[in-house]
Amino acid sequence: MIGTIRKHSQWLWAIIITVVIISFVIFFTPDANKLGGSRGEASYGTIYGEPIKRDDLVQAYSDARLGYFLSTGQWPDRDERARMFGFNLDAEARQRLLLNYQLKQHGIDAGDAAVAQEIKNIFTEPQTGAFSLQRYDSMLKQHFASAGISEAGFERFLKNELGRQQLARMFGLSGKLISDKAADGFYRRENEQALTEFVFLSSSNYLAKVKVDDAALRAYHTNNLTAYRIPERVTVHYVYFPYTNYNAEADKLLAANTNLMGLMEAYYKTNTFRFRETNGTAKTFEQAKEQIRTEFRDEAAARLGQQKAGEFANEVFKLPNKAESLLRVAVQKGLTVKATEPFTQFEGPKSINAPANFGRTAFELSAEEALGQMLPGSDGVFLIAFKDRLKPVDPPFEQVKAKVAEDYRKSQSSELTLQEGTKLVQAANDALAKGKSFKDAAKELGHVAFEVPAFNRAARKIEIVEDKGLGADEYRDQAFALAAGKVGKFQQTSTGGYVIFVKAFQPVADQQVKTELAEYTKSLRENRANYAFREWLGREVERSGVMGSPKTGKAQKGKQNEVGE
Repeated sequence: MIGTIRKHSQWLWAIIITVVIISFVIFFTPDANKLGGSRGEASYGTIYGEPIKRDDLVQAYSDARLGYFLSTGQWPDRDERARMFGFNLDAEARQRLLLNYQLKQHGIDAGDAAVAQEIKNIFTEPQTGAFSLQRYDSMLKQHFASAGISEAGFERFLKNELGRQQLARMFGLSGKLISDKAADGFYRRENEQALTEFVFLSSSNYLAKVKVDDAALRAYHTNNLTAYRIPERVTVHYVYFPYTNYNAEADKLLAANTNLMGLMEAYYKTNTFRFRETNGTAKTFEQAKEQIRTEFRDEAAARLGQQKAGEFANEVFKLPNKAESLLRVAVQKGLTVKATEPFTQFEGPKSINAPANFGRTAFELSAEEALGQMLPGSDGVFLIAFKDRLKPVDPPFEQVKAKVAEDYRKSQSSELTLQEGTKLVQAANDALAKGKSFKDAAKELGHVAFEVPAFNRAARKIEIVEDKGLGADEYRDQAFALAAGKVGKFQQTSTGGYVIFVKAFQPVADQQVKTELAEYTKSLRENRANYAFREWLGREVERSGVMGSPKTGKAQKGKQNEVGE
């Protein structure tokens, strides 16, 4: 289909674009086909009771990786953010597999013409409305080819994406069945304004009233032993491969690339928004050139560091799963082995810049299963081996007395704050019943009631509330949970607490309804349609068994790493 565009490249040549959502990534090794060769009776699970075909799953994995790349500019297996935010490539691929299955079942085919138009739309310069065949070819060769994705694979991905949009419209249709009258009601409810007042009580104001003696502290310590317990900790041996060790080698790779300047210019053009002066103006390519080259060098050095760490790990994993294997190979390679200080599972060692999964990985090790996986971080790669495990310890009272005293004072001041807050609620209700104001009731007890500017159910920021260290969302929800003229219960917070009074609810002006209702109704129907589609998709995922079931899940898990590790 894109061949038609190529045939008319002369008249299209004036159309030049930038794909702003895709960041340029230069040095990474192409992924091998994760499924490997033919595996005979290999099973990849089932979908609606039918065996999942290998080629279909390969396609779904390719689409999942490409979808992630187009959204973030990085490939999921090389992006630390994917691990940090819990992106699951296998789950994403299997969901796409289900959607592709549904496309076939419903006879949905976006067609080659729609795909060609989508390519033109993506690779079109907003300022000129022009398409660039040169940039399209560059993206295929410099990004997709190195990741094992062909032009046909990219076109197939787009066709599936367009088909998914048709599925979303089909199964989201029920969500759009909202009458104008119902939308009007929703709009008025969401935009009515709450008029409130509140009193904030700070626990720090009650610290001076707390009486402290040794007996009370000892009793508090005894009743809260777990709060002072030093939890289980481990220590590990580690070999570290800092990326900066490979800067010189990376510089040589860059110097040997005869097309380096062209790649840098292409990167600049697709990422101009990233290169700014302190006043916000865009840098020229000449001004940004050194920064871009440094980024290329750092990326290349990181890949080299990971490669060297992988070669070292391969040597280690050939030996028994013991800490001695790490030490032995390190000595043979002339590498330094260090040991961490004791650390907990969730904090990790503080003496090194450890990646987020360092502690979790370390706590899975033992003397019998001592070798951990490679752990890439922001500055380098760690390979670790079990050293020691320390049992939890309850330190004696005298050792933690200062901390116990601090905690005791905070605990007692919080209790005094709660008592005062409860007293204020009762006094406010009594005052309102007598025709007095909330402010008067607060003043009689020595407190100040603050008046809050009107806000609606969509409010995300309420400055006067946040200035007191309170959460705007929590305050807003408290207000709309009360009736007009009512006082809420005392709400404790980490720094004290507050009492809220709802004076009234102010309806939205009719003129505002006339101005905004049409756009609101459109947005509401789209949101409901998306929700309906997600609900349908969730049910189909469960019904199809594509993610695995008690019967098929085990077989599926066994093949997961082969497909998309």
